[in-house]
Amino acid sequence: MILHKAKGIHLEGKKSMSKKFPIQEYMNPQFVYIHLLQQASTLKRVVEVGETVKIGQIVARREGFGEMPIHASISGKVTAVKKVWHSSGRMVEAIEIENDNLNQVDPSIVPDKNVANLSREELVAKMKESGLSGLGGAGFPTYVKYGSKTPIHTVIINAVECEPYLTCDYALLIKYPEKLLKGLSYLLRASNASKGVITYKKYNQEFKEVLTPFLKEFPNIVLFDVDDIYPAGWEKYLVEQVTKTTYKRLPGEVGVIVDNLATAITYCDVVENNIPLIARAITITGEGMKQPQNFFVPIGTKVSDLVKQAGGYVDGLDSSNTWYIAGGPMTGRAILVDDLIVNDTLGGVIVKPFPEPKEHPNCLGCGKCNDVCPVYLSPTEIENAFNQKDLVAIKKLNAEKCIVCGLCSYVCPSHIEITDYVVRAKELLRKGA
Repeated sequence: MILHKAKGIHLEGKKSMSKKFPIQEYMNPQFVYIHLLQQASTLKRVVEVGETVKIGQIVARREGFGEMPIHASISGKVTAVKKVWHSSGRMVEAIEIENDNLNQVDPSIVPDKNVANLSREELVAKMKESGLSGLGGAGFPTYVKYGSKTPIHTVIINAVECEPYLTCDYALLIKYPEKLLKGLSYLLRASNASKGVITYKKYNQEFKEVLTPFLKEFPNIVLFDVDDIYPAGWEKYLVEQVTKTTYKRLPGEVGVIVDNLATAITYCDVVENNIPLIARAITITGEGMKQPQNFFVPIGTKVSDLVKQAGGYVDGLDSSNTWYIAGGPMTGRAILVDDLIVNDTLGGVIVKPFPEPKEHPNCLGCGKCNDVCPVYLSPTEIENAFNQKDLVAIKKLNAEKCIVCGLCSYVCPSHIEITDYVVRAKELLRKGA
C-alpha cells in the first residue's frame, strides 16, 4: 500500500546548535583506529604492527558478500592491534596507526583524466576498489547496489537528515553543492538511470539556493522537497513520495536506488581523483557541549579528540557524568564513554548530562505508539509477545517490518524503550525461524 498519508510527527530538531557553523576540517589526529568490523563482517588485516602506511593504502579487506578493501586514513606507523569502542556499543579489534604528520599519499590516489569516457563497469569497479559504503548509517557496500542487473531508472539522493540534532549532511551540501551534483551524475552513469532526484526538507531552502546555480549543467537532475516530519528520511517513504510506487523489500524492485548525499559527494572524489573512503563528516553536538559543530575527519578518529576541538564539555560536566548517543537520538545507541571511534556509519555523537529518573515505569495503554508507527505495527503487543517468547505471536504481529525509527519510544509517556523490545523480538524471530 502506498503511504498516501505518512504516519509521522514533527520533532523538535535542535539543529540550530551545530547548524550555524561551517564544517571544520580536523585531518591530523595523533592516532586513528581502523575497525576490523564492517556491518556484521569481520575484516582481514593485511598490514603488520611496525609497518609504515600511506594515506589510501589498503590495510584490511572485507571478504565474502560485499568484499572490498579498507584503506588507511592517515600516513604513519601501525603501532598496535587493539580493542576500541564501536558505534554498535561494543568493543572490537582495530588497527592503530600513529600519525607521522607527513601526509604521504599512496600512489593509487591520482586524478583520473579519463572520467568522461569511463564505462558503467569501470564506474562500479571504482566503488568497490575505493571501499565505498553507504554513509547514511547503513554502511551497505555501494557497488553491490549498482552492480545489480535490475534495470534502474531513478537514483534518489537522501538529503533529508530527519534525525534531530544532526547537521553534518547539511554542512556538507552547503560546502560542496557542485560536488554533490557531479557525484550524482556519476551514480546515474553507473546505474544507467535517466533521472536523479535530490530530496530535502522544505524548511532547508538553502539547499535550493546553493544547488540551483549549478543545475543547468545537469538537466537530468531535479530537486524534490518533503514535509518536515519524522521519519521522512525513511527510504521507502522517499521512494513512494518521488515515484508514487511502492515495493516489498528493496527499491530496485521499482527501478530505484537510494543513496545518502555524503555517499554521492564522496563518490565524486572517488571518480575524479581515485580517493578511497578515508574520511567523513560528523556532528558533535548536544546540551553537554560548549561549541557544537560539524567536522570532516579521517575515519578512525577518536570522538574524545573532537569533543576537545569543539571546546569541551559545558561547565560542571566531564566524561564521568555525561552520556553519549552514537548516531541520532531516534535510532542511535547510548554509550557511556567518549572513546568512541568514528567509522563509516557514524554521522553524529550527541553529548548529554545524565538524565533525571523518569516517572511512570509501566505502560499506560494509551496507544500512542500505535498511532505514530509508520509501518502500522502494534509495538506494545510485540513487546508483550517478546516477553512471553511467543514466536507465533511475534510473526503474526509483523515485527520484522519494524524500521527501527524509534518513534514508539519517543512518544511513550511512560518512557519505555519500546523500540528495543521490538528489535529484540525481530532478532528472536530471526533466530527461531
